Order: sequence, then structure tokens, then C-alpha cells
Amino acid sequence: MSNPALIFCACCLGTALACGGPTEGVEGTSPARRDIESALTTNGRIETERTAVVRSSTSGRVGRLYVRRGAKVERGEPLLRLVDAGQEAARDRAGARLAAAKARLVQLEAGLDPLRKAELLGELTKLEAARTRASEDLEKLRRLSARNAVARSEVDAQSRVLQDLADNIEAVSHQLQAPPLEGRRSELEAAILEAEAELQEAERAVRALVLRAPASGTLFSLAAREGDFLESGSLVARIGVTARVTARIFVDEPELGRVTQGCVARISADAYPGREWECRVETLATEVVEVGPRRVGEVLCQADDPDSLLLPGLAVRVRIVTQRAQRVLSVPRAAVVGGSEEPFVWAVENGRAAKRAVVLGVVGPVYAEVVSGLAESDSIALPRDRTLIEGQRLRLDQAAEGIQ
Repeated sequence: MSNPALIFCACCLGTALACGGPTEGVEGTSPARRDIESALTTNGRIETERTAVVRSSTSGRVGRLYVRRGAKVERGEPLLRLVDAGQEAARDRAGARLAAAKARLVQLEAGLDPLRKAELLGELTKLEAARTRASEDLEKLRRLSARNAVARSEVDAQSRVLQDLADNIEAVSHQLQAPPLEGRRSELEAAILEAEAELQEAERAVRALVLRAPASGTLFSLAAREGDFLESGSLVARIGVTARVTARIFVDEPELGRVTQGCVARISADAYPGREWECRVETLATEVVEVGPRRVGEVLCQADDPDSLLLPGLAVRVRIVTQRAQRVLSVPRAAVVGGSEEPFVWAVENGRAAKRAVVLGVVGPVYAEVVSGLAESDSIALPRDRTLIEGQRLRLDQAAEGIQ
């Protein structure tokens, strides 16, 4: 028998089976409206968003540490304190000089009444007597210091006492003189401004004794111990800001075109089963690099991590949602035949198979969006690995849940 005759016979046999053959049972379903996501799955690595560096703004010896390496710290929390080398005393003296300058201006404007003058004279007498005694004590200390009988610090302390008495005597004397208002106001106002600047500098020096955390995060390094001497500008600590982290995501070269700025990425890690963090792609790949056997582009997104679980260097799994459709008509992917070029489904009309061409939209792992070619009232077959033909008698059975 010739080839054309064989082909003709086969076609006749197929038609006969389709039209008059027995009815076959096949799984079936109907199109339904669902939310569908198309996503790619890959991996990545966690990095800290930024690192805050702590440096000493003054020189001094570490007197006390308040934290340990690895601790969680809050912005403004004290990390360590330097030994006070006279900064607080200098601040107190600057404050006293400012108060005296302001008092002189007040006195200049108010004038001096007899009662106040008597009080000032009595105060001046006491101050001068105290200065005489302080001067004698200082001379004694200097002689003892020359023989190494007392520490130099005692001499310095007594010198400051003497200077404070001299400043107070000068202030009281100025009040007693009660100079005329003309020509003195600008001089006193300038003295007040100078004293205020001196006080501000002294307060800054006192504040510099305590080094505080410039940001909240984890204290990754601490390069100081109690007793260490720090130079001004010395690196003391590094704080990783972990409340918000960066995920560096590795996307295989063929998939880079699917990822756009703003895509949702969901992060998970073996270390935290059941936990998931969500972020949006902020930075697209700028080059393709080799990571082991893979050629990838590195995509960045930032995720909130209030519990500080996403540690720097942690390996993570990432699912990037590249397309999303809500409440769209869809069918199981198992129902779509013919590949992506000419997709079709087998509809069942009056108990017979009918080939229906469809246009697909978003294709997810289980379901595919049907843009055109089907209605919600249609019934379709799930052929699985079976081969169906046009007009074949079919009996639809309910498809199992969790269609794959």
C-alpha cells in the first residue's frame, strides 16, 4: 500500500475513534480569577547599610568603659569616659568669670548704694586676707616641691586657688569703684561675650570626655581598654547600623532583563525558618561578574531589620517578583499545551475536545493568566501526559486540589 493511502487510512481511523469511540475520563477544571505572581528565585548576602565610626575628639586616658564589643547600642549612649584632667575645673572657672562680668554690668547700670558698699568692703577684706594666706601656702608648697616632698599637682592646685581669689578681689574692687556708665558699657559687654565663648569651649571640653554612639546599631569593634591613652582623632569603635540592612542579590545573566527597579524581593534564611523580610529593588546591576561557576549581576535592596537578625555576611534566599496580576482570569499551567509560541488549551464542548488558542499574560509557578481565548463558564481538560485529538469524546473528572 502506498504512503498516501496509509496516511489516509490513519486519518480515517483517528476520525472514527474521535467521533464514535468510547468516552474517556480526564481531569478537568474551569478558569477562575486569581492573584498571580511571576518570580525568579536566587540567592544573596546581607550587608550593613552603613558603618558609623567613633573617634576621640580630645586626648586623654580611658577611665571607664560602659560597653563591650558586640553590644547593641542606642544613638547617644555613652561608650567610654576619659579621665578628667582639669576640664571640669576650667568650666567652673569660666562660669564664675562670666557671672562676674555680668554682675559688673548690672552694678554699672544700677550704681552702688551705701549698704552694698559696706558689704563689698567687708567681702574685699576677707578675700585679701585669704589671698595672703593662700600666697604663703603656695610658697611653702613650692619649697616642698623643690625637695620632691609634695607632688607638683598640689602646687598647681594651690596656684589655681590663688588665681580664683585674685579674680574675685578684682571683681569686688570693680564693683566698689562704681565707674561712670559712659565708655564702660561696651567694654563690659565685650567681656561678657568673651567669657561666654570661653565657657562654651570649656563645656565642649567636658562633653568630649564622654564618647557617645553616633547611631544605633551593633558595636562591631572597640579599640580601647581602661587605662589606654587616646590621642585626639584616634579610632575608638565601629558601629554597624543594623536596623536597616542591604541585601546584595545575585541574578543570573539571562534573568537580568526580568528585574526592574521597584520589584518586590522577599528574603528568607535557613537560620530563621518561617521568617521573611520584604524589600524593593533599589539599585540595578551595573556589570556582570563571575561568582563561582555563575555569571551574575548584583542587585541591591534595603530591608528593615528591627530585631537585628539579618547579620552582615548572612547567606539568604531571595524571591524577586517580576510580574504581578490581581484577580485575573487564569488556568492551571498543566492545562496549557503548545509551549510559549502558540499556547492552547483543550476545552470540552458538548462532551468533546475542542482546541482553543489562548493569549497568556503573567505566568506563575502554578497558574497562568489568560488574556483572551477563554471565559469563566468554559470547561477545560488537564491532559497531563496524554495526547488528545479534536472531537475526542471526554468525560471531565474533578481535578485534585493543589494543581501542579
